[in-house]
Amino acid sequence: MKRILALCLALLLLLPAALAEQPDGAPGGEEVVIVTSEGRELRYGDKGEDVRLLQTRLKDLYYYKGPVSGNYLEVTRKAVRAVQEAYGLEATGVADLKLQELVYGDAHRPLQKGASGKDVSRLQTRLSELGYYWGKISGDYLDGTTAAVGKFQQDNGLQKTGKADVATLTKLYSDDIVSPSPDPLISPKPLPTPPPDAAFKGVVSYGAKNDQVKLVQERLAALGFFDRKVTGGFYEHTSKAVKDFQKLNGLVPDGVIGEQTWQALFGLDVVRAGGVPKPSPAPTPIPYFIEVDVNNQLIKVYGLDEKGEHTRLEKVFTASTGTANYPSEVGTYTLTGRKARWAEFPNWGGGKARWWVRINADIAFHSILYRTNNLNDVNMSSVKRLGSRASHGCIRLTVADAKWIYDNVGAGTQVRIHEDAPLDPELKAANKPGSFNTRTYVHDATPAPTQEPAYDGSRPPAGETRTLKAGAQGEGVYWLQRKLKELGYYTGTVTGTFLDGTKEAVRAFQRDHKLKVNGTADVKTLEYLYQLVAQTTTPAPTPMPTDPPVAGDPAQEPAPPTEVYTVDGSGN
Repeated sequence: MKRILALCLALLLLLPAALAEQPDGAPGGEEVVIVTSEGRELRYGDKGEDVRLLQTRLKDLYYYKGPVSGNYLEVTRKAVRAVQEAYGLEATGVADLKLQELVYGDAHRPLQKGASGKDVSRLQTRLSELGYYWGKISGDYLDGTTAAVGKFQQDNGLQKTGKADVATLTKLYSDDIVSPSPDPLISPKPLPTPPPDAAFKGVVSYGAKNDQVKLVQERLAALGFFDRKVTGGFYEHTSKAVKDFQKLNGLVPDGVIGEQTWQALFGLDVVRAGGVPKPSPAPTPIPYFIEVDVNNQLIKVYGLDEKGEHTRLEKVFTASTGTANYPSEVGTYTLTGRKARWAEFPNWGGGKARWWVRINADIAFHSILYRTNNLNDVNMSSVKRLGSRASHGCIRLTVADAKWIYDNVGAGTQVRIHEDAPLDPELKAANKPGSFNTRTYVHDATPAPTQEPAYDGSRPPAGETRTLKAGAQGEGVYWLQRKLKELGYYTGTVTGTFLDGTKEAVRAFQRDHKLKVNGTADVKTLEYLYQLVAQTTTPAPTPMPTDPPVAGDPAQEPAPPTEVYTVDGSGN
């Protein structure tokens, strides 16, 4: 591996739910990923933007109380030691890459009675969602929070201390938890009849704020999944309640109210909180397989065929993969589903990108680069180099193509990165994105490929034989590429455009048949090819019809039966 070391670290910035993504593209309530590829170990005396970033994150976690100066001095070292002690690591005060990965992940600070802050509010909110805490979300760790933490610890096999240490917090925010059992002596309230306007009117998802959300919250509350104030805003608590409802009712727990979830929510056979779960849905086949073709700088998306195999080429995107010094590491990876609307790259000049989808710890799919979160502030160098090796390992795409992957490719999808594909200039040219529009600051739509004409390899194409050379297009080129492919000379994609791949195939054909080797399908070369086709596809002669037998013709009369004689000559 040519890289010195690369880390792709994710920092989840939990902004207030009310700050949904703004129309101008500035990040709001969605995830923002901080990518620190080629990170360095940080220690006392270091300076720089990476130190400033570390201090900012430590401040968010309440470990660091000094100024964000970019200078790694004693207060920073003390904060790093506190993290190491909280996580049971050697307290060296050095922020090595393992420590940075921990800090930029879902890190926690130990909490106990007397603590206060946003992380205490988050703790209380989580305990409230799980049914352990019923007090006010105050951000102050007092007796009620202590008791709730102790009960959670008791139910989940942890030492009951009432102190939210790192082990308790890690367990609390995981999916592998035990919730308090409902009281069997309490009879459930009768389920109210759905209101007459409870008709599905479209998908309802995170960030929405309307009457449909209010209707969902009221129904979830009646079913025992939602215990918050009905606001009509679809944010963290509503998303959690929807997922819990989906799990219990045999639906895919994606937190989105599609038509299937809506019908189940307002159906007569709905399972309320604490009820007997419905069977889990059958696993859905992974719809796509993605190939990252480094040699051609293309992304190939394969869909399922009739046999359920990923053989149907559905989309081809132009990309920029890693350079020779920072290559996109070859191999096959399985996506975890980790994605974010924005990614930031502080170690590479503070650049940013949209529609980030993680491939592995080092690399991801994402859009062309931006200098800031302003959608008009595009880094034109990343635009101009699209289609060539230009990144530090990630896979850059147009904004539209990156968003397609963000929207359509999920957990479980396999991605194969390889450098052994033959060059295919015809395929690359056929899928070149539209021009970059300096008014909209995105690429125009990629032109749709020309429909391939009908092909009959047993006869030359109709019309006058004319020379075909580099740049030529049309049915004649389609026929030539298809025939040369059948003969084993052309290995590229049949597009109807004569480029370098076709030229090399023509040269090889000319060389094998003692023709002038110039890579141009001139009249002599084409006539030789057409003659070859005629010779190899001459149909067998049609057999002549057999004359009917003529009466009295000995040649047509059946032979008399052969007499069989016994030993005594009697003929019996």
